Formats: sequence, structure tokens, C-alpha cells
Amino acid sequence: MYKPRIPEISYEHCMYRGTKMWDLYVVTCLVTWVQGLLLILFKKLTQPVVKPHQFLLPTRHKAKCKCVAPPSFFDRVKVHASTLVSRRHPHGRFLTVLMFFLNMVSFVIYLVLTMRPVEYCVKDLDALLLVDMGLGFLHHMHFWLRFLSAQDLMVMWLDYKTIVDMFTVTPSCFTVVTGRAWLGLRFLRALYILELPAVLGMLKILTSKTSQRLCRLGAILMGSLFFYAGLIHLVESSGDPWLEISNASGRPYFLFVYFLTVTMSTVGYGDVLVYTVSGQFLITVFIFIYLGMFASLVPQMMEIVANRKRFTGAYSSVLGKSHVVVCGHLSLSNIEPFVKEFFHEDRGEVNTDLLFLGDFCPDAELEYFFSLSGKINFYQGSVKNRQDQKRVMMRKASACIILCDRFAADPDAEDSDTLMNVITVKTYHPKTRVIVQMLNPSSKVMVQKIPHWDWNRGDAALCLTELKLGIMAQSCRVPGLSSLLANLFTMQSDVEQKGESWKNLYMEGMFNEIYTEHLSWPFIGMSFTQASKLCSLKLGLLLIGIATYSEDNEMSVLVNPRKCIKIKRGTLGFLVASDASDARRASIYCERCHSRVRKPSRMRPCQCPEFDHDGSLTSAMNLRRPSLGVLPSIPDQEEDGDWTQELEAEGQVTLDSTGMFHWCSPVSLEEVTLTRQSASALALQKHVVACVFGDRGSRRLGLRAFMMPLRASSLTSPELPTVIFLGDRDYFLREWPDIHYFPHIYFLPGSPMCLNDLRAAGVTRCARTVILNSTGSTEDTQTLLSCFNVNGLSPQTEALSALSLSGNTHGSHPPRQKSTGQSVPLLVELVNILKVKLMNETDKLEEADSFPLTDAFSQGKVFSVDVLDSLMAATFFNSNVPLLVSTLVTGGDTPLLEAQLVRDNQLKGGVMSSRLWALRRRSKLAQLALKDQPLCQLQCVLFRDLFGQALDSLEILCFGLYRLIDPPNRSMKRFVITNPRGDLPLLASDQVFCSVPFHQSHLLTQSHLLTQSHH
Repeated sequence: MYKPRIPEISYEHCMYRGTKMWDLYVVTCLVTWVQGLLLILFKKLTQPVVKPHQFLLPTRHKAKCKCVAPPSFFDRVKVHASTLVSRRHPHGRFLTVLMFFLNMVSFVIYLVLTMRPVEYCVKDLDALLLVDMGLGFLHHMHFWLRFLSAQDLMVMWLDYKTIVDMFTVTPSCFTVVTGRAWLGLRFLRALYILELPAVLGMLKILTSKTSQRLCRLGAILMGSLFFYAGLIHLVESSGDPWLEISNASGRPYFLFVYFLTVTMSTVGYGDVLVYTVSGQFLITVFIFIYLGMFASLVPQMMEIVANRKRFTGAYSSVLGKSHVVVCGHLSLSNIEPFVKEFFHEDRGEVNTDLLFLGDFCPDAELEYFFSLSGKINFYQGSVKNRQDQKRVMMRKASACIILCDRFAADPDAEDSDTLMNVITVKTYHPKTRVIVQMLNPSSKVMVQKIPHWDWNRGDAALCLTELKLGIMAQSCRVPGLSSLLANLFTMQSDVEQKGESWKNLYMEGMFNEIYTEHLSWPFIGMSFTQASKLCSLKLGLLLIGIATYSEDNEMSVLVNPRKCIKIKRGTLGFLVASDASDARRASIYCERCHSRVRKPSRMRPCQCPEFDHDGSLTSAMNLRRPSLGVLPSIPDQEEDGDWTQELEAEGQVTLDSTGMFHWCSPVSLEEVTLTRQSASALALQKHVVACVFGDRGSRRLGLRAFMMPLRASSLTSPELPTVIFLGDRDYFLREWPDIHYFPHIYFLPGSPMCLNDLRAAGVTRCARTVILNSTGSTEDTQTLLSCFNVNGLSPQTEALSALSLSGNTHGSHPPRQKSTGQSVPLLVELVNILKVKLMNETDKLEEADSFPLTDAFSQGKVFSVDVLDSLMAATFFNSNVPLLVSTLVTGGDTPLLEAQLVRDNQLKGGVMSSRLWALRRRSKLAQLALKDQPLCQLQCVLFRDLFGQALDSLEILCFGLYRLIDPPNRSMKRFVITNPRGDLPLLASDQVFCSVPFHQSHLLTQSHLLTQSHH
């Protein structure tokens, strides 16, 4: 066995000759570190007490202090130190790489010094010790840079880098003073191996997440192994300190590396022994800790290496078969609904392969999902890498679909990464069609500025937040609309109809989707009213909107346009039908050949010369983003009369400069903040209560997207619902700059968990209570608890409570009233759709996986962003579907509006003119009661009667019913019927989903007044 003799410490030039001083080194380092820890802790505990005046300064005095003190010298030094240390700056990245290499040099010097005694006298410093002292000085300077730039000194002091510097730099300085060198704890420098993945990433050596993960696992394994080997070497070379006769054994460092490797792998040859008691104790601890670490890390590393070979191939195209590349954030929660929608049976045979490109190794669950279909393949790689794009043949792909992480903690960072993916694809393959998901509306605008972005090619950007909040906002005015729209743009499989009749009616409507077809030649010259009536009565289709082109080839998507707009050749129609074959009737219909065909299903294409049999009929080229809901150029319309007279009749109206929204001068949050007493004194009726869970650190929802549909200029002043936001003040201070120019908004600081706050907001008198969550939690705990709070309130219980509090002086019980059971109208956003079973006692557990089939969804009480995942697949097959959905959700959009938001990120006031007034004259979604004006004057028995008479006499397009559930129904709950069949009998209690033209707004005003009088 290798046991070199350790020389005695007895040279004359040594201090305390013959005595070891390692304990002095250790105690000095430990005391220094503990002292710093106590000082930092003392500062943290005393800081609020030292400067109490900064919290007690009145607001009015703060407002007068306009002079800002210049930054102090320490502040400037702190800023420069932060720049040097931060990895976001080039200087910081360079310093990080440099310090890593210097630490590795220090570790190499330690390996050389292990061949010397642990502690020995030094008369003259040799070159190796001088270099080590120089490196110690550089480590000391880096320590102070980190100390000055630290945002939290406690976190910095407890960091392993600080501990390494404390216990390695200080002993080097003692060498000069004491004349002796101690090997000591220099092995701690091995912990800097943990920085290897970050350094290689900065040097662009590791570009994929998988390689970074593999390197990180290897760094953990090697760093911990070298660290513990140095600890065992120190103990064995020093011996047990309490023994009079030393049991130290001077063996080489790498012998202990070999020994720990054999021990960690459970081989245990037994050729190396540990003699000291301290070493034996440390080995016992090592076995407990590192045995589990080795068993966990090595299989993960082997799995990564094995899977790299499985998913590193290249795609080979097949003649006559296309493929689509899907990348971005790939998880089972957003891949599964996308694939289900993509290969839905209603699309027929889809001869397209899906290639998923992800920079990770799929887990077992995701790998099993990929193996279910022969048309799905996964390739490991990054979309930012040009070689990986070649592997999936991005240039020949039908489209590149980029998904985002809906639950990202930082939406801005997620959108930035998504934008980089789009830029990379468009840079290398500008002709490849790109469909991308975004989280923020501003990011959707930015993606359209990327070079080679082309609407003609089918490029599309969908903003999930804008669609989600827009749908929920429209549902505040039109109850149940969220479920109706979700059923229209998602495909559902056939479900056996059984049990309650109302569920059968709901499922019949659920199987309708939106399709687009070019309207055939008999439609040319018709108004939309005439065309829609023809589609309904003759073709069994619902024509809900058209895409028309101006003389400048600018496209507009219009829902229920006015009579002055005529259908031209090649006009694209938006149709609601059960499948694509039914929708195709609108493009093959011939007045001569099909006039005698009674059953629409028997219609077949004819050979009349008016049809475009060679397929040359195409839409006009739209060189800019389409206008939604309005015409790009406003024609002269004599039938509209004098707009000033209409303005005087409506009263004071102020629009923004784009003419799309009602606007007011910006107000501060303090001006609209209510107390419980002032909120109760308002006694609002039919308003909207928006409860928002969020705090200072929560991500922003983007409430501007929620307010825009509620302040659309197509709504007249009486139709604008007052909105009360209930939530945390710190959160709304961040949201307020985006909504402070919308009229009739109030803010009530409080919590949806508090019943008194809910009562003050008037939830029992409101048109709709919306519950939103910005915390990012997938548990929905706060949302569900607030739902129970709201459901505990009702107009009847509140009335009885007010009666009992008003003073029952005679001692008698309050009179008993017959409860109608009406509950507070509620709309809840659920992050986890499995929690929907807790929203309604009638939703069974086995139905929870089918979110659209639950009672709560069919009644329009819940909504989830999960239903929007299917829009990506729908957009690939039909790029015009998102245009109609955005038109229905936002109420209108123009390129001028998007330019305004890009330039100023806010709306500005406009001067009322004929042009702005003309932009108001667009249709809007509404819900009318069949028993009230104006529908009660129509003599209708079946839905087809209502559809035709409403179009003829009122120009109102009816596309759904909101019907009461079958009795017993004490809560007066309703469900949605999407696109009812023509022979469906109407009930007097039905409410009708419809699109009302602007010139019929007075009908909505009358209906609104009647509803308020009933309440």
C-alpha cells in the first residue's frame, strides 16, 4: 500500500514549530462567514425600524416632491457591479465564463498540491503557490462584485459560491503570515463544475435543451464526486484529531476518486480501505446520499443518450402526401386536443403527416400518445436550428404550427420566444405558411411586422388571451354565447342521445361547425338577407357572414351586413353546417337545376356554364390585414340620412380616433375607486361584476381585451353596461393604464372571497358576474370557493336579509315568500377543466373528461382556454375561420386600430365625423326574449318561421336559442341550442341569439328597458 512518510512540522522558520494549525484556518473561515451572516440578519431585522418615515409620508406631500435626488456614489457602483455580474449583458457573460475557467485552474492547482503534505512549512513561496494566491485575489474581487450587485444579501451569502470563496481564499492569505501551507478545503472549487452547462450554453456549444440537461446531470455527478473525494482525502491525510498517535495515511487524491466511484456503483472491490474514524463516518453518509443520486442520475443520462438515437432521424416525404410541422411548447395537454381536431372524422380522410419538433426527450406518456397513430412522428431538435428544420423538411411543409405555453409564469418571455421561432422559420423558409399562438394581444400585432409575413399565404396569429376574454365579455351581454361560439369552432364526435330531452337538443346543436364556401352564381346581386334566407329554407344551411372585397382588393369580413351591400361573384360565405359536405351545397347550388329538389342532401353539382368548373375562381388578393365587421372604405349611403340627427337623438357620444370604441378622457384609479358604502349607494342594475384574483406579483391578464367588446362603438349609450372590477389594488394599478379611457368603469378594492364585498358590488342585481384568475394556479381553488360564495347569494335571500335588518319591531317572523330559485348569473374561467364537476351537482364524474357535455358548460356558466386549442387545427384547414371568430368576439377590428395600438399602446380620443359614425353602423350580437318586443309581434310557431320573419321585417339574423331546462327547474337554468333545426317548436320562454343591425338599435333599447322594468 502507498504510504509516503509525512515530514514533521519542525523547521525553524515555521510559527508554532511542531504544531499543526489547521484548526485555526477552519475556525477563522467559519467565524468570518458566521459574522457576515449575523450582520446581514441584523440589517434585515432593523431596516423597517431604522426608516419608519418612508412609510408614513402622506401622499399629498409625496406629490409635491418633484425633485429627484441624484444617485449616490454607492448606487452608481451597484449599477456597474450588476452590469458586470448579470448574464443578460455581454460583460456579465464574459466574466461568468472567465471565472469558470479560473476556478477550474484553481482546482487543477489543488490536484497538484495533493501530491504534497497536507500541511507543511514554507520558507519561500514557489511559483505554484504564487499563482494560487493570484487566483485567490481574483476570486476575492469577484466575491465583492457579487456582494455589491446582490438584490438579496441573505441569498447571496448562503450561495455555495460565497461559501467556496470564504473557505478557500482566506487560508491562502495565511500562508504568507504563518510561513506554512495547508491544503485545506481547496477541493470546494470542484463545485464550480455545476456551472459547466451554463458556460457551454453561453459559448453556443450546447444549443439544445436535451444536451444541456445531459450536461447538467453529468456536472452534478462529477462535481459531487470530486468534492467528496477531496473531503475523504483531507480527512485520511490529516488523521483523527483526538488521537495522540496519528493514524493519517498520505494516499493520492485519485485513489479516493476511484474508491468512491466503486462504492457509488455498488461494485465494492474492497482493495481500498478507510482508516480514520472520521473517514468511515463520512463514507457512511456518502453511501446514504450518493447511492440514491447515482441510481437516479445514471439511468436518466442513459435514457437521454438512447433516445437521441431514436428521435434524431430525418423525415422522408412520400409522393402525394403532405406534412405539417408542429413546434413550440409541446405538452400532452395542448397536443391532444390539437391532434383530435386535426384528424376529426368530419374532415374525412386527412392524408397529412404531423411532425412534432421539440427540443426535449418525450416522457413515457407523451411517447405512447405519439405511437397511437402512424401519421404522427416526433423529432428531437430545435426549430431555431436550421439543420433541424432541414430534417423535418420545413421548406416543403404545408404549414408550420407554433404552440405556446398557456400557463407560462412570464407571458412576455413566452411570446418573445415564440416570436423568435417565427422569425427563424420565416428567415430560412419565407414561403412556408406559419400559424402561431400568442398570449398577449400586443405580440399578435408584432408578429405581423416580421419580414415575409403574408396573409395571402395563410399566415395567421391567434391570441388566446384576446379570444378568451373577448368571448367572456360578449357573454356578459349575451348569456350563453361562450358555449355557443365554442361549439361552432370545435368539432364534436357523435354521442348517443339518451335521457333528458333538453340534452338531446343541446347535442344536436353541438355538432354544428363553421365552414366557408364561395357562393354560387344564383346568389350574385342578392342582399345578405335574401342570401341567408335562401340558404336556410332551400339548402338547410345558416349563412352567418360573408367576406367581401373592395375595388382596391381589400378584404372585409361582415356579419349580417346591411341591404346596401350586394353579393358579388366569388363572395366567400361563412356557413354553419353539420359537416363539410353539407356546406358545399352553397357553392354548387343552381337555380335552374336544383329548384325542384326538395331534399338538400340530394343536390349534386351540375354542368351549367355559369359555374367555374376549371377551378379558376379565386378570391381577390388582400395585400393587408382584413377589416373585421366594417368596410375598409365607407361608401356614400343616402339611406342612412343625416348622422348628426341620430347623434342628437342618442345624446353625448365620444369615440376613439379609430371609430371602433366608446372613449372618455383618461381617469386615475383613485377617481373611480369605491368603498363598500359608496358602491351600495350606486344601486346599479344589470351591470357587470368582474372578480379578478391577482396581486402585485401575478401575471397580467390584459383586461383591455375584456373591455373592448363591452365598449364597442356599435353599441349605443343605453346598451353600455357599467363594469365594476373587484380585486387587489396593487394588481389593478398595473392593469389600469390599458383601460382608463373606457367610460363607466368602477373599482372596488376587496376580494371575491368576502361576502360583504360581493354584496357591495351588487352581484344579486348584476347582468353577469365574471370570475377571472391571474395567479397562474391550475388548482382553481380560489375560483371554486368564490363561486360557492356567489351561489350563496340570491335576490330572494338578500331581500329577506334586508327585510329582517330593516327592523321587525313587532317580533313576528318576516312574511314567507315563494322562492323562484333564481341564482346569480355567473361565468367562471376554469384552468383545470376536470374541476367542472364541482360546479354543478348534476355533473357526474364520468362526464368530467368531456367538457362540452357537462351541464355547467351547456348552460354557459363556465369557460376554459382549453377549447381554443382546436382553433389551430381549424385555421390550418380554413384560414378564414379565425377571421369570423374574431369578428364575433371583438365586435370589429381594422388595420388602423392595430396600427394605433402598435404606435401608442393605447386608444386616443377622436372628433366625431361622418366617417366615425359610419364605422359604428355594424351589426352586433344580442339576445332577445321571444315574449318581448320586437319578436313578440311576429307570429311564429317553428324556428324557421322566426328565422324568415325576423330577416324580412327586422333584418335580424337568428342563429340560436337559450331555452329553459326541462322541469323541475327551480333555479330557472337555461341551456344553449346552436343553429336549431327549422321544424323545432318555439316556447314562449325562449330567448334568441341574434345579430342585430345598427339601425335597429332602438329595438334593443326598448328590450333593455322592459327587462329592467321586470326586475
